[in-house]
Amino acid sequence: MEMSVKLSHPSSCLLLFFLLFSDHHSAAGTYIPGMSDAAARMFNRARKAKQAREFLNAHNTARESSGVPPLGWHKGLARFADKWAKQRKPDCSMQHSGGPYGENIFWYRQRKTWWPERVVMKWYEERFSYDSKTNSCASGEMCGHYTQIVWRDTTAVGCARVKCDEGRGFLVVCEYNPRGNYEGESPFDQTQ
Repeated sequence: MEMSVKLSHPSSCLLLFFLLFSDHHSAAGTYIPGMSDAAARMFNRARKAKQAREFLNAHNTARESSGVPPLGWHKGLARFADKWAKQRKPDCSMQHSGGPYGENIFWYRQRKTWWPERVVMKWYEERFSYDSKTNSCASGEMCGHYTQIVWRDTTAVGCARVKCDEGRGFLVVCEYNPRGNYEGESPFDQTQ
């Protein structure tokens, strides 16, 4: 009996690969040692690449609607964000790294309700608290996450998400280069 499988989506190829080379016996009954680790690494890389695309697309959608150029994804920024987020895993504290980049941080409890696009859009909603005439946030409101996202001179972003210890939730960290939010400067001014 011959079997035909149509793989019309990249994720279906990954799933097939994962099933074929997971910790199971092959069709011939031969065990393939080490393939489960390789399949897990491949699956993890695919998951991270998908998450990166989601973060980048959400940022660029926000930037486009604000009239500023798109960002590029930067693996070094993503590694920095991941390293900082992992340092915060024990307490899930929304503490800034103090690093050389612009930085947005977000915490949430349930993963199923907060995907990358929603996190970025939550920051982007701060635009309603930003007054471009006075270049300031409304009294008692935050708008610095928004202004960092749309900072005209920023060209790259990298983000990471970690699950915190002891059910404390999830922490998202995004790094931006060049950084924004300079005192007295508008996010829409272009420096020469």
